[in-house]
Amino acid sequence: MDWAGTITAAATIVTALGGLELIKFLLNRKSNRKITEANAFDVAQSSWAKEHHRMQDEITELNKKVDDLYDKVHQLESERLDLINENNSLRLQLKEAEKHVCLQPDDNCLQRLNPNDKCRLRNILRGEYTKDHPDAILTPEDMKRPGKED
Repeated sequence: MDWAGTITAAATIVTALGGLELIKFLLNRKSNRKITEANAFDVAQSSWAKEHHRMQDEITELNKKVDDLYDKVHQLESERLDLINENNSLRLQLKEAEKHVCLQPDDNCLQRLNPNDKCRLRNILRGEYTKDHPDAILTPEDMKRPGKED
């Protein structure tokens, strides 16, 4: 065979197997690579964008949980401060009550009552009310006593 026959036979085989596509492939090799790289970049970028949105949603949810926890902490701190204030006021009342504990018999106990107290019952017990009002009815015997006739 001569060269021309061999080239013709090779060209016939190549064209039968898609020689035109081979020629297109060889001529467009660089542009095809750029297109596949661009497609791969688009796929990667879309997956990164989805991952970014998913992480943003998780961050937003976690921020809400943190805010709720801070609100709860502040609420518990205010309750704690209220309890501390109540405890301190009760301790103060206890200390004041300990000052006024009377260990005397009942007759001497009335002498320890606060003189600035404006309670009528305590004034009656001290006998101060009858000083200002000698005709006051305090006992059942006072009811039987004849009153002044005007």
